[in-house]
Amino acid sequence: MTTEIGTPARVLLVGKRVRVLDELGRALREAGMVVREETDADRVRYGVDGASIDILALGRAVTGPKRDRMISSLKAQNPTLRVVDGLAPIPSIIVAQIREVVTAPNRDTRIVGAAAYESGDNSIVLVLRRPAHLDVTLHRLDPLYRVHETDVYTGPLDKGRQRLPLGRRVGRGERFLVVEADHETTVHPLG
Repeated sequence: MTTEIGTPARVLLVGKRVRVLDELGRALREAGMVVREETDADRVRYGVDGASIDILALGRAVTGPKRDRMISSLKAQNPTLRVVDGLAPIPSIIVAQIREVVTAPNRDTRIVGAAAYESGDNSIVLVLRRPAHLDVTLHRLDPLYRVHETDVYTGPLDKGRQRLPLGRRVGRGERFLVVEADHETTVHPLG
C-alpha cells in the first residue's frame, strides 16, 4: 500500500499490548507498508524522527498528556503526519483505519458518503457517491470484549442510498462497519 507519491506508506504503531502490535504489524507489512512498533510513548517522542513516518497509529490505551506531547513532537518534524486513533481493540479495524488514510484521505470525495445502522429494520444503510463494487463487513465488540464479525454484502451497488438487510439481529456493544469500495477503504463507527 503506497502513499500518494508512490512510496510504501511508513507506519508507526504505538500501543500497550505487544501481541496486538505484532498482529497489526504483520497485516500491514503484508499490505506492502513499512511498519515500526513501539510500546513506550516517551521513547517515541525522543527516539523517532517524525520525518521517517507517514502515519502514526495509536491504540485506545494511548491517551492523555503523553499522547499529546508525542504527537506534537512528531508533527513538529513532519507537519503532514497523519494520526489514526484506534477505534477498538480489534486489529482488523485498526488495519482498515490505516488503509482508509492511505486509500481514501479526502472525506468529501470518498465513494461511501455515509453509513448507518438502522435497528428498526435491522439493516445497514449506505450512501454512495457513485456506483462501485463493495465488500461490507460489520464488526462488533460486545460488552465482554469479545469480537464478532459479520459479512454483510459483497457485490456491485448503484449510486445513492442503499439498504443492506442483516438477516439476524446485531447484539449490544460497539459496532464498526468496514467498507471496501473499488479498492477504497472506509471505517464507520455505528455505536
